[in-house]
Amino acid sequence: MNTNGETPIQDQTLEIRLRDTQLVLSPDRALFWPAYSTLVVTDLHLGKIQHFRNAGIYLPSHASLDNYERLSTLLLEFRPQKLLILGDLFHSSLNQDWINFCELRNAFRNVKFELVTGNHDIIDLDLYIKNDVTIFEEGVRLGPFFFSHHPSVKGELYNLAGHLHPGARLVGNGIPSISLPIFYFGVDGGILPSFGTFTGMSMIMPQPEDIVVAISEGQLFEIGG
Repeated sequence: MNTNGETPIQDQTLEIRLRDTQLVLSPDRALFWPAYSTLVVTDLHLGKIQHFRNAGIYLPSHASLDNYERLSTLLLEFRPQKLLILGDLFHSSLNQDWINFCELRNAFRNVKFELVTGNHDIIDLDLYIKNDVTIFEEGVRLGPFFFSHHPSVKGELYNLAGHLHPGARLVGNGIPSISLPIFYFGVDGGILPSFGTFTGMSMIMPQPEDIVVAISEGQLFEIGG
């Protein structure tokens, strides 16, 4: 895709450094931290498709399986010791999709699941705890980073968050503009793209010094701030 300011990354993943720390970005909307063997995702919104189907709004039921297939593939590919979810794991109240999540959890019992709760996480937290998911309600500090659902400022710690479903609108030569999900890394904090299907995007206006990586058709594109 020839879009102004883009540099295509040949490999499927892209390594970046934040606070002298190596991180790996995946086009499947995840971040891997090798030093801590931690896979980080945010805003899965599991059960959202079933939620709308229960309300009489048609969405194909098989689309909800995309989240589980992509997450399973990431867990098999990176083989992390920990999966850290930055909020909005489940979209709303409990529905049939909970069974799929329990099956995923059982399939990866060797991986530690941790959830930083978000505004959509209204399911009884005891259900997560019974399924061996560790809960953090105020965010969690690891190394030079503070992980949270909502973007937050925590002193000298670099904040990595979700919630906003960041995207960027790109304009190419002779083609219409296109909106793509992005990884966004500013001076004091970064925002990861929403992992879930049918979650929408909020357009981000980056500064020149920011790192912005767009996702398109299984590839990563670093774009100028």
